[in-house]
Amino acid sequence: MMDNEALSAKAISLISHKLRTPLSIINGYSEAVLSQAEKENFSPFTSKALEEIHKQGSRMSSLVDKLMAFNQVITADAQHLEKQPVVLKELIKECASKVIAQDDGPLPTPQAKGVKRGTFVEIDCSTQLTLSANAQMLRLAVAELLENAIKFNNKMEKVIKVQVAHHGDRISISVRDYGVGIRPQDVAQIFEPFYQVDDYFTGQVSGWGLGLSMVQRIANLHNGSVSVVSDRGLGSIFTLSFPL
Repeated sequence: MMDNEALSAKAISLISHKLRTPLSIINGYSEAVLSQAEKENFSPFTSKALEEIHKQGSRMSSLVDKLMAFNQVITADAQHLEKQPVVLKELIKECASKVIAQDDGPLPTPQAKGVKRGTFVEIDCSTQLTLSANAQMLRLAVAELLENAIKFNNKMEKVIKVQVAHHGDRISISVRDYGVGIRPQDVAQIFEPFYQVDDYFTGQVSGWGLGLSMVQRIANLHNGSVSVVSDRGLGSIFTLSFPL
């Protein structure tokens, strides 16, 4: 008989695969129909409905991808984890470009005169700094921290600072945002699977509540750790620490 952990992993895998096929059909057909919008002369309502169907389908596909990534991480074995030298600045730049391109969250309107609008990631990291790690999993962890830094920020200008430092026999990657911060009562629970923090400006943040649990697991697989310092209303700093 399977233990609870193995059964949960199998259930997550099965659910993810069962959702992926219908979602690919929904997204494919909605995109195809939208491409014919001008030729078919759809009504404004029909066009809006198709756009929303495609948007929500794409969002659901991202959630399924996250669920599958989480399953891959929790079933990984540290002893058999494939590692290679990873150039950290290149990896972080790649993650930043991806999450910025995917940022479609609402921003306050109207835009104040003279105020910059957009998401900006500042990276302070030596081009020579490398870490022996599983590149795919490290990419997942960094991207998750960057996504959260964007998600929990309702400012028109979202600034995220990533600092990588070499301290003796350890390397740390810190992701700092200037968003809403985390309530003290939530800090102790945010790394638990499926735990979600209600956000004051949206009421409920989308997602499974698995991201930070996945980040912690990835850190543990590399004999590392993840920590957070947060001030409500001022932002948070999440730090990954790895041994060299």
